[in-house]
Amino acid sequence: GCGVSTVARVRIVDGQPAEPKEWPWMVALLRDRDRHFCGGVLITDLHVLTAAHCLHRMTAKDIRVRLGEYDFTRSNETRVQNFEVVDIRVHLNFSFETYENDIAILKMDRQTAFNSYIWPVCLPPPGPDFENMTAIVTGWGTVSYGGPTSPVLMEVAVPVWNQGRCTSRYTQPIMDTALCAAAYEGGKDSCQGDSGGPLMLQLESGRWAAVGIVSWGIRCGEPNTPGIYTRVNRYLQWIVENAVF
Repeated sequence: GCGVSTVARVRIVDGQPAEPKEWPWMVALLRDRDRHFCGGVLITDLHVLTAAHCLHRMTAKDIRVRLGEYDFTRSNETRVQNFEVVDIRVHLNFSFETYENDIAILKMDRQTAFNSYIWPVCLPPPGPDFENMTAIVTGWGTVSYGGPTSPVLMEVAVPVWNQGRCTSRYTQPIMDTALCAAAYEGGKDSCQGDSGGPLMLQLESGRWAAVGIVSWGIRCGEPNTPGIYTRVNRYLQWIVENAVF
């Protein structure tokens, strides 16, 4: 079933390289043939969940999906598979001004086979808000604001914030379709280039679910300004309707 990782969890401190095979649902979105620009997460053998803002002014033929990637500096990784994109579904109510409804689904040109490097994540249960739980965000984005990107997949553990505490930190409204997560003291956060990637929680069953999609924030890792994520379990119906094509 979905959300099963073959790697036993270790405790994460700041932001550290992931293990190969640890997050087999992690997707790299590439443009200009091989330039990484956003993340995504595999939800079926054909569909990738990502952020709508990643796809702004892009068409399906501009994007490639790479599965099984871990270290971009190693080109001989035989487990890496590239897919063309044949269709894009962006949420019809996505706003590029407010980043509300920042969710999209890509359809790949063929089904992927699953193995220990390529595996789908679970969708979260509809009820919980996950407040005060520790989640993990992964990506190849910049390791500091305006800094260099990481060629190796990075992971960091961040608490999910209380919604009221989060909205009080921002002047613009944070809707209940968004979720906030970051270390309270700063320093642990998603950053540029991580957009579209998953914020994940381990369910009681031991499976991993994507509870958030990296959407936006003010700089990165600043104290008291958490990263903003699309709250996936507010969109379960939309995902089901748009991942059957």
